[in-house]
Amino acid sequence: MRTIIAKFSFHATIVGLAFLMLVGATSNKAVAQSAEAFSFLAISDMPYTAQEDYTLRQRTRPAIEASNLPFVVFMGDFKNAKLPCSAALLTRRRDQILGLHPGRVFYTPGDNDWTDCDRRQIRQRFSELDRLDLLRRLFYSKPMELPPQWLFARQSLFPENMRWIYNNVLFATVHLVSTNNGRDEILLDDAHLALTLTDARDRANLIWLDSAFAEAARIGAAAIVIATQADVTRHKYQAPCTTQVRQKCNAFAAISLRLRYLSAKFAKPVLLMHGDTNPYCLDKGFGGSAAPKLWRFNSTGDYSFVDAAKITVDPVHAKTPFSFTSLTQNIAPKSGC
Repeated sequence: MRTIIAKFSFHATIVGLAFLMLVGATSNKAVAQSAEAFSFLAISDMPYTAQEDYTLRQRTRPAIEASNLPFVVFMGDFKNAKLPCSAALLTRRRDQILGLHPGRVFYTPGDNDWTDCDRRQIRQRFSELDRLDLLRRLFYSKPMELPPQWLFARQSLFPENMRWIYNNVLFATVHLVSTNNGRDEILLDDAHLALTLTDARDRANLIWLDSAFAEAARIGAAAIVIATQADVTRHKYQAPCTTQVRQKCNAFAAISLRLRYLSAKFAKPVLLMHGDTNPYCLDKGFGGSAAPKLWRFNSTGDYSFVDAAKITVDPVHAKTPFSFTSLTQNIAPKSGC
């Protein structure tokens, strides 16, 4: 497994000291930005088949290019779970995803992209930790050249956790994946090491979420959008994960609770958007009575609907701060998930 064990062991020991170190300095001064309505694109869970790959290349990508929208968020799972996670395939998918809108694609990993790469039904199996290391080198080794007013930042040691500002709306990616956030089916790696690294990633995610809301408050952001791969509402277990119970536990309980708490305190529109499951739907009740302005959007993909989602943000519009349609077919998501 090359030098990955030593590398990740080192990361695990220092991660507590480095959570808040960011790649990309954030100005100490609030940046005045417009609060005008704007749209962006989200896509996930594709291409899973040869037909989906064809549709993505021949219909979706040209529509993205013609849309002239500022950026694309790709929420993981760029292949189906049965395809081998070879370096050649991951590199091709990297080029395909980042080529959708060169220099303006924000990618957060999915479980098919790394943690499920050791499954027994796959013809050629790979260490999931090795594949995560490869993903980070493929997608995050080069800086994103964005306008300075976007205040782009990354979390040290977790470069897939990103944030940026557009038209006074704060965006952040959080690295959560299905397969119980990588806690299930650890088949080719040392389980203790893999779970230790997952514990570290969970702590990093909570701190990254806290810092995103703190930054939004500092600059007076009009809204927040959080993007991740995992559908945090789908879980096999009820009890939250702890330092003693690391498997057969709800890996999303802590971050879901923190998101609701922070959203209630922020008291402005917040959108959690993700892939991972279907149907293509909008859940306006996700925040409950404590955080009624927290919505959840389950995006396109996952075998059900091959298209990008066009999301319009209009924080001034109290009843519909976020609106949704598919890019090429103009289909709205189902109401209620």
